[in-house]
Amino acid sequence: MTLHVPTLVLMLVVGFGLLTLLLQVAGRGGLNRSELRQLGWAAQALCVGFLCFALRPWLPGWLSLLGANLLLMAGLALFASAVCWHLLNRRLPAWHHWLLAAAALTVPAVLDAPTPMRAGVMSAAMAALLLPATAMALRRGWRCELSFRVVALMLLLACVALWLRVAYAAWWAGAGQAGAVDAAFWSSAIFMLAFMAVLAAGFGFVLAGFERMASQMRELASVDGLTGASNHNTAVSLLAHSLERGRREGQPVSFVMLDLDHFKRVNDRHGHVVGDNVLRAVAACARARLRGSDVLGRLGGEEFGLVLPATGAAGARHLAEQVRLAVEALELQGDGGQPLRVTLSAGVAEAAKTDTPETLMHLADKALYQAKQKGRNRVVVADDWMRNSTLQSVVG
Repeated sequence: MTLHVPTLVLMLVVGFGLLTLLLQVAGRGGLNRSELRQLGWAAQALCVGFLCFALRPWLPGWLSLLGANLLLMAGLALFASAVCWHLLNRRLPAWHHWLLAAAALTVPAVLDAPTPMRAGVMSAAMAALLLPATAMALRRGWRCELSFRVVALMLLLACVALWLRVAYAAWWAGAGQAGAVDAAFWSSAIFMLAFMAVLAAGFGFVLAGFERMASQMRELASVDGLTGASNHNTAVSLLAHSLERGRREGQPVSFVMLDLDHFKRVNDRHGHVVGDNVLRAVAACARARLRGSDVLGRLGGEEFGLVLPATGAAGARHLAEQVRLAVEALELQGDGGQPLRVTLSAGVAEAAKTDTPETLMHLADKALYQAKQKGRNRVVVADDWMRNSTLQSVVG
């Protein structure tokens, strides 16, 4: 035979040991996530389980088999728990714990059974523990991080290999003593293949964890944490992109600046917690009326901006008026549960061919200033006088 099973067992001990070490380093380096802690415990259990197999020549046979199989089952259950945390952000359902208990009880029950029967029952129990996580990974994980697809495929391979070993054990039991050595070898080889797939799934899981963390860091860098709107720098960048695309395609682009009226009074009278709730509600009002290509940005404090591609001044004014009316109709609660009403003012500007993000935002800000001067709670569209004034101030 070209494969040496003890060597494969040793490779799995080393592999799961390295995975454990990697997860410990990742946890200390900031990747301290619930699912990766669960995966770390799974890797430790699997590492020690295969170590029990490796030490079989020096341990009592019953102790080696009992310890190894119980630890492998625990490791697979913990792996399933890690998948559940990653995909659903919750613990495994209670029935999976009962499944683990039932699987664990099979180990002492078949410890003295013939080898084919013991191999088949143990493999069936392990496959049953892994099957729910595999189904979850294939169904939900395929839409998550790209690297999690590796996890799903490797878990599928592990499940297939374990069920294949069950079928092989049934054939082996019926074959009698003929070819018993070869049958034992291939049974062990299939078993090793299953756990090599689990090991590969573990390293894929780590990659998925890093991929998710990178995605969350990108989101934190571009999104305002309070309102979910784009932050100032991201909004300006997206406005610049929309202007370039608008010039290239000959489409209008408009920018709307929104500002809550007398927002300082809200914070002073009701506190910052109520003020934060007001900002969230206003952002939700604006977001609910935007198209998929539009952008809501928080420019600072109580000031928001709307980037509206393929929209002229008339369309932008109509949208701003819708947002203004929706905010005016909000039924909010102030400190002590008293009713709270807020309004906003808006300035609208349509881009000219030579406008930069800065000049367009400056123009919308002038229109917003006019709305404030005229009594607030209204929408003003920038006119030619405002544009000339803006250009002079920018040039000056």
